[in-house]
Amino acid sequence: MPQTDDTGPAPNHALTEALAWISKFAHAWKAIEPAPMSLNIDGFIIWGPVLYEKHNGEDPVLLAQQLFGKPGPYAKYLYPARKLPSAADPAS
Repeated sequence: MPQTDDTGPAPNHALTEALAWISKFAHAWKAIEPAPMSLNIDGFIIWGPVLYEKHNGEDPVLLAQQLFGKPGPYAKYLYPARKLPSAADPAS
């Protein structure tokens, strides 16, 4: 029996592409963040797939610049230690 280097499953190119896009977006967001230590990079595990599904044809770095400061309901995942204004707060 001939020996081949293909001993594992075939790579999932769609998943690899999505993870690369999400990683670029997250790192661009972190680079803009004036207090990067307050950012929970794991929050992008939740927010990233949603953004990728909606914006995968866009440049993730430009999108991060456009959306920075407007994470909406995902802010609690990105900034868990920050006191964020609630929807009931008139100052928001």
